[in-house]
Amino acid sequence: MPARRKKIRGTYCERKEAPKSRFDKRSFRWKKSGKSWILIGCPRGKWNAKTERCKVGTRAHKIMTKAPKGACPVGRKVRKG
Repeated sequence: MPARRKKIRGTYCERKEAPKSRFDKRSFRWKKSGKSWILIGCPRGKWNAKTERCKVGTRAHKIMTKAPKGACPVGRKVRKG
């Protein structure tokens, strides 16, 4: 049975918390938090490939919050979906 996928739809303000180079490329996941979406990943060197788990806990790479009308106060405006 395939996994259910949540769809990211709408206009969001996207802000980067940390550079992508700090994370293991296999560990990225989208997580919904309230009305926001967070792209989380495991710090480089802390990913266990065998169990596909992070040894120290995930950190935020990008945070997308619902965009107001007009310009975003922080970050850039992106459309998803």
